[in-house]
Amino acid sequence: MKPIDISYQIAVDIQADKILKLTREELLKIDDYGTIETSINEKKISIGFWHYKFNENFHHIVFQVSRRCYFILHKVYWSGVKLENGKILRLDDKEIGKYG
Repeated sequence: MKPIDISYQIAVDIQADKILKLTREELLKIDDYGTIETSINEKKISIGFWHYKFNENFHHIVFQVSRRCYFILHKVYWSGVKLENGKILRLDDKEIGKYG
């Protein structure tokens, strides 16, 4: 991975790490979707997030950011967490892959 790719992946991972520190009750209060403003190498970016509520004890919160790398091509970076049986855990690669 190029350094710029690592920076973008770290940006979404940081957002997921913030959710891992919340309580179940705090996680349940997160909006259904939105954006988070941050910066990478002094460039302002917006990270999108979606809160999927499958049932009371099963939620996914997914973070996504993309960057333009050629004329019309974009690279997309994903991260996320889940609430499952009262535990807040990071989504694994297979779970994240379903959103990409």
